[in-house]
Amino acid sequence: MTAFLDERLTGPWYSAPYDVGAMETSDLVFLPDGSGWSRFESIGSEMAVTRFRWHCPGPGRLVLLNTWLIRGRWAAGSDGFAGVPDRTRDGTVTSVGYRIAPQVPPYGDEPVTTLACDEPVEFAHCFARGGLPVTRADDPSAVHLPYPPPPRPGPPPRAVGRR
Repeated sequence: MTAFLDERLTGPWYSAPYDVGAMETSDLVFLPDGSGWSRFESIGSEMAVTRFRWHCPGPGRLVLLNTWLIRGRWAAGSDGFAGVPDRTRDGTVTSVGYRIAPQVPPYGDEPVTTLACDEPVEFAHCFARGGLPVTRADDPSAVHLPYPPPPRPGPPPRAVGRR
């Protein structure tokens, strides 16, 4: 089977509804172009963003190829890093089974669309679907490690035989 991008994964996912009693929380973001990032935060102010490329080699299987790891401390009152974080290239590959289905989180009353992984990703096994659309501009590491600009379009084709 050819690798594909499962469109159901596209968008933000949050571990918070399943983090009952945990001192950490994490988010996953899958963009439609096959890129994305994970965000890990701890109560001790540690923050890490891992950028990755993602695909599905088959139904119910997800592969993440990490490209960058950005670590530092989160800034109080903001969504980003305090100061300039450490940046390192990362070639780690993670392969997990997954399913997407409604599930009631601990202390929840209603089921939410849940990404359940058979192995932890950024310490969590379950993530609830987020509601807002995201772009690369929402990546908290983008200020410190900008994404390359999109390719520029080439010149328009020349008309043949015209002077």
